[in-house]
Amino acid sequence: MNPRVDDDARLRHGGPGIVGVVLHHELVIPGAPATGYYVAPPSPRGAVVVLHEIFGRAPDIERACDRLAEGGYAALMPDLFGDGFKPLCVARSMRQIASGRGPSVDVIHAAADVLAERSGVPRARVGVIGFCLGGGFALAVGRAFAATSANYGQLPEEETMAGIGPTIACYGSRDRSTRAAVVTLRGRLARLGVPHEVHELDAGHAFLTDGARPIAEFLTRPLLDVNAQRDGAAREEGWARIFAFFERHLAE
Repeated sequence: MNPRVDDDARLRHGGPGIVGVVLHHELVIPGAPATGYYVAPPSPRGAVVVLHEIFGRAPDIERACDRLAEGGYAALMPDLFGDGFKPLCVARSMRQIASGRGPSVDVIHAAADVLAERSGVPRARVGVIGFCLGGGFALAVGRAFAATSANYGQLPEEETMAGIGPTIACYGSRDRSTRAAVVTLRGRLARLGVPHEVHELDAGHAFLTDGARPIAEFLTRPLLDVNAQRDGAAREEGWARIFAFFERHLAE
């Protein structure tokens, strides 16, 4: 199967921080329920599989892919849900994150292969980044990637993370749902003996993306304290730390 869907290609030119021409395609990923969002600069210095939040593929995660491309990395976001019933997709995802096995995990591995082939970046230099639900997936599949960025996500079972490589994780200190995960992840990565950074920034949940979901923000405020407008400074600090980590462990 040809992984390219060229009819949907577009070019972006110029703009602050953009590395030359950034090329976007929709790519077919074996096993995925829908095409994936691919974006890359002309000569990528590395490549990153991007794993979306609990809401599925969304414009703010596409913009996260764009940010990676503007920083010199080819990025591919597989759509793990497609048109599936979201609550069922989320329940299945939680089980797969815990065990590191299942259809979505297989799609993530396939996305890494497609990304390497499409971008020309060696498979051994492909990293993974995930947000919320995708942050849990990133930890669950991290052993298959050159570097992992896991952000405010559920933790897999410890044995699922065995063999993981260099890992950076970012959490918001205002997010009550992840406070225990921060402590647990620091201890776990230390025991695994891998290069790692675990940061807590002054922000709520989902601070690394800029999506506005007023109803969800209102309903989850006591627990997650999501506020994309307030958390802009933490967003920039978090991305700076992620790019610095990828520079050390992923870039050519």
